[in-house]
Amino acid sequence: MASSEVSNVYAGALLDLAQEKGVISRVEEEISFVAELAKSDKDLMLYLNSPGISGESKKAFIDKVFSGELSEIIVNFLKILIDNDRQDEIPSIYDSMVDLIDDINNRQRVSIITSSKLDDNLKNKIVKAMEEKLNKSIIIDEIVDESILGGIVIKIDDLVIDGSLVKDLKNMREKLINSKVRSEVAYED
Repeated sequence: MASSEVSNVYAGALLDLAQEKGVISRVEEEISFVAELAKSDKDLMLYLNSPGISGESKKAFIDKVFSGELSEIIVNFLKILIDNDRQDEIPSIYDSMVDLIDDINNRQRVSIITSSKLDDNLKNKIVKAMEEKLNKSIIIDEIVDESILGGIVIKIDDLVIDGSLVKDLKNMREKLINSKVRSEVAYED
């Protein structure tokens, strides 16, 4: 997941605090909720990003809506983002934090794209093979995309392993278009 330097700094600070307090999983869950809310609730983000509303009003709103629902760490973190006018960075801060937590826990997120849902046996074989190859715990994001026709596409960070039928057909088409046929081989009946 690509994130900005600003997001990485805020995510690192939040993770350090969560580690210090021993609440990493709770903070991860709560920042995930807030990031999803920031992505889906346009009115909330319009309010938080509005230059006509004071920072104090925005922080009072955060207290009213989230105090008692989210940990004090996350509520205060949101107020710091408002103070520094970085509330629009919430989704990318979450992405950066997930990357940092994955590094700490020796996890690797992998997207597997197939034309139909994988059966559990095959999925377990793929996970086991990847865990042995990468020496990490694997978290699978399974995506069904009928447009690949068959085969499998595996995405690990920036690495894409494309074993799809669509790719094979495109390669075959390119080879046929680019191949030169010698005149003595070509004939008509």
